[in-house]
Amino acid sequence: MSVEALPLAIVTGGARGIGEAIVAELITTGHRVGVLDVNSKAIAKAGDSDAARQGLLLPMQLSITDRAAVQSALSELADRHGPVRALVNNAGMTLPATFLDQSEEDWDRIIDVNLKGTFLVGQVAARQMVAEGRGAIVNVSSVSAHGVRTGPPAYAAAKAGVEGLSRLMAVQLGPLGVRVNTVVVGTTATPWLLSRKTDEELATMRQSTLTGELGDPGDIAGVVAFLCSPAAKHITGQLISVSGGQWMP
Repeated sequence: MSVEALPLAIVTGGARGIGEAIVAELITTGHRVGVLDVNSKAIAKAGDSDAARQGLLLPMQLSITDRAAVQSALSELADRHGPVRALVNNAGMTLPATFLDQSEEDWDRIIDVNLKGTFLVGQVAARQMVAEGRGAIVNVSSVSAHGVRTGPPAYAAAKAGVEGLSRLMAVQLGPLGVRVNTVVVGTTATPWLLSRKTDEELATMRQSTLTGELGDPGDIAGVVAFLCSPAAKHITGQLISVSGGQWMP
């Protein structure tokens, strides 16, 4: 199949970490992938990749909290490469805080990126999918939404919101041909995590899983790619935990 004939997928936060692994897996499973990321250096690196030179990776630098930028980017991608067939709302961010010292400013920022961004990109992409009568959306959540580990309250609230939004999307979009599922991610050995934790801290994290291991970004990418594929055509409205048993639905 020619590159031009491949279905278009979108991955937010796709230039780094888990998102980068998801992009690679979607390309491997036969997609062209629009990569939306706010980090200009990461986007520049993605744009210099072999996949980008082959037209398989389509990098776009923007903030997913900016509706106009999101609308413009997805319209441009659709005009050039056809309508969006799959969307992975992976972008997220957090800042350290406890409930007692969480600032309102950080609360708003974390909610905006994790929850509002998921809504904005999801709505724009879903409109394209509904017009075509088909599509798959995967929203990425965290075990933090289930009180599994301590962390910033805004992040836990945002990810719980993502899960509630995903269920609503599944109910309302399912009859229109669009499936929506949520992947709930546990502690994952991303370059960001490994660069910031001591060996002792990583050992403690491993003990929090039933498998005794941290997740690998590829573990999540494989599940996401499956949910975007025709093999998952009868799966929608589900929370799927990829956490080594840190959280079990």
